[in-house]
Amino acid sequence: MSGTVTTDTGARTVPAQFTGFFDDAATFPPGLAPLERAVVDHVARWANPLVAAVGPAVLALKDLPEAKRIASGLDRGGRAIEVSAVVPAGQLQAALDLAEELGPELRVVSVELKTDPADRHVWAAQAREAAAVEGVPVFVELTAGQVAAGALGLLEGTGLRLKYRTGGIEAHLFPTPEQLASVLVEAVAARLPFKLTAGLHEAVRYTNPATGLTHHGFLNIAMATGAARAQEPAERVAALLTESEPAPLVELARVSDGAWRKSFTSFGTCSVAEPAESLEKLGLFPPGLV
Repeated sequence: MSGTVTTDTGARTVPAQFTGFFDDAATFPPGLAPLERAVVDHVARWANPLVAAVGPAVLALKDLPEAKRIASGLDRGGRAIEVSAVVPAGQLQAALDLAEELGPELRVVSVELKTDPADRHVWAAQAREAAAVEGVPVFVELTAGQVAAGALGLLEGTGLRLKYRTGGIEAHLFPTPEQLASVLVEAVAARLPFKLTAGLHEAVRYTNPATGLTHHGFLNIAMATGAARAQEPAERVAALLTESEPAPLVELARVSDGAWRKSFTSFGTCSVAEPAESLEKLGLFPPGLV
């Protein structure tokens, strides 16, 4: 995945290892954009060179009918809005049925399935139900507790993918570097592609001065994933997650062949411009792309 991909304008390019990397989760915290604004902005972005870095619109299952109505009034040039549907635990079949009714306006390209983490028998059954789905990738959201209880073993070899949270509005919602490193190593070993969500605002690990919360950097995670794929020790993977100086990460990214994307497929962000600007500051995106 080295090199670049040319957008429709041909004027600027998105580095190939970051194409389709930022899933557009504008309606989710902390952004909480109104649904109409999120859908309108997503379509408007199709004319921007940055679109090459943007994945599907991440929308809650309950919002899909209204998003369809909004999309029907937009000039989309006959193109459907690609959607990753966030589905509550126990509503997988309802989501699949609705996906068949969305017509030319929306197309569900992936499902992000929540589970009931309190009961192992229940979430194990939910994972088995998801494994039977054909035709659309299903990301199963698991907590740290579920992973510690061996949940990745249920996903291995099934075609399912992992969704994992890397932050939130309180400190306890952020996995430690060691916890996150363990998940990365296990997922890579199990050949489970994964997407991440929550707290990934900047490329490099940093502490928010307003909240005092230390956020994981998505570039840290990318390079740590690369290390896990290269079967480097877990300590090295964790060390990359703790790196707060940009230079070592930028150097690794510049020589990377992008194979880490085979594992770390994307992450949800309420502002696709924010992570892109972070990469631009590091010299990993061309100037003026955002």
